[in-house]
Amino acid sequence: MGMIKKKLSTSERAAKTQAAARQRVIERGIVQFRADEEIMELLLHIAEHKRIPYGVMCRSWVVERLRQEAKRLEQSA
Repeated sequence: MGMIKKKLSTSERAAKTQAAARQRVIERGIVQFRADEEIMELLLHIAEHKRIPYGVMCRSWVVERLRQEAKRLEQSA
């Protein structure tokens, strides 16, 4: 006999879609964001001054801040 599919509610479908999207982001490991010209110029200037690629610098900043925030969350729990 064939399987009967349960019809999902709108919120269940949204949660399922969100979970799948989250998993794709995790698997790809790519984060993108937009920045205005002033921020990009500052970013490139600082990276040039430090003599490191701006992507490497951004990644290290994000990782550092994420660790700080995770530590803060652990302390407040």
